[in-house]
Amino acid sequence: MSKPKLHHYVPQFYLRRFTDNNGLLWVWNKFGDVTFETNPARVAAETNFYKLQELEDSGHDPNTMEKQLSDLEADVSLITGQWLEWLSTQALGTQIQIPASNREIVALYIAVQYLRTADARDIVCALSASETNEVRLSAAERTHLHASLMWDLDTVHAIRDRIKNSVWIFGRNETKTPFITSDNPVAFRTADIRQWLRLGVLSSGVYVVYPLSPTIVMYCYERSHWERIAKFDSSLSPVRFVREMVESENSGQVFMATRFVFSPINDFQHARDFAGSIGTDRYRPNPRSN
Repeated sequence: MSKPKLHHYVPQFYLRRFTDNNGLLWVWNKFGDVTFETNPARVAAETNFYKLQELEDSGHDPNTMEKQLSDLEADVSLITGQWLEWLSTQALGTQIQIPASNREIVALYIAVQYLRTADARDIVCALSASETNEVRLSAAERTHLHASLMWDLDTVHAIRDRIKNSVWIFGRNETKTPFITSDNPVAFRTADIRQWLRLGVLSSGVYVVYPLSPTIVMYCYERSHWERIAKFDSSLSPVRFVREMVESENSGQVFMATRFVFSPINDFQHARDFAGSIGTDRYRPNPRSN
């Protein structure tokens, strides 16, 4: 029998990018309103989260999925690490070189990151329970359903291809307010920027907002709706961010978070304010002009 192992549904390499000078994360529990500091190895993870008992029962490696995820993470850590070096020094508006192979790897990673979290598991299990009138699913059933989603190539490739074919733009944050992240870090926003979405992510105009670090955010704009900005593909945005813009993107992490929001600094006041506004129109932005 394989030993219990802590499986991260948000990679440690990614979480380490949001740590402070001591290598620790500041964490805010949006439901308990509790703040604490911890090592990134201890959060966004559950014991045997991806362990498949049916594989072990049939004599196969029950941690096959975890190993596949680790291989993908290793590639993406190198690719995005290089991006962060370039984007930290280039002039606003500069285009960076992204080979087609790297674009496909990162698009797959973002698609899988969206599907691999505890939030995604809760959603797919809730939908399944509703369809089958099951009152409660066992832990093994929940893991099996989640694995079936993550190994559904039609679903994974549909999201991957949508991201791969999008207009990729990076924003650089030079304010004192960092981009934050969460235990469910791939955020989707409607074209009018009025809503964050957990479902309907392939709808027209919906775009990805994915913080790469406290200073760099990545946008993937659905190309058919956002063709007018296609000339900026693979570029550092020419827009200079101000605090309100950073907080606007940070609100997506508060909305998407299953439970925890992560930051290199102990300042979650805006996160608290936004969490209290969910379900209201307090932070509704003005529509963008065409």
